Amino acid sequence: MAPESEHHRLPEMTHYVFGLFRRVPNRPDLPEEEGNRIQEGHMEKLRQLTERGELITAGPFEEDTDVRGVLVFSTGSVERARELMQDDAAIVNGRLVLDLYSWFAPAGLRVVSPVHTTAPPEP
Repeated sequence: MAPESEHHRLPEMTHYVFGLFRRVPNRPDLPEEEGNRIQEGHMEKLRQLTERGELITAGPFEEDTDVRGVLVFSTGSVERARELMQDDAAIVNGRLVLDLYSWFAPAGLRVVSPVHTTAPPEP
């Protein structure tokens, strides 16, 4: 039997954690200054986790829906990802909730661009 062609070989797979940020329903409006403070804390948390290699990537959706953004953690444990995010400013301040899922995907996922320091609009 001929060896499997390169095009038919499946990539090595591993476990990650996939997260979806959702807007908290009926959350009150905040003064701009407070919203900015929460957003800055939220972005700082994501930067720290990315720099430590625990968060592969994260970003907001452009559509203005209740689903606000996505995250991919390098940890294969939902519990560990939950622990990492427990002090995120947007979660602590009741602006976002985070749904986490075990995700089986190709090994070696990584961020190829530098960490951005500009904050997107308040979630």
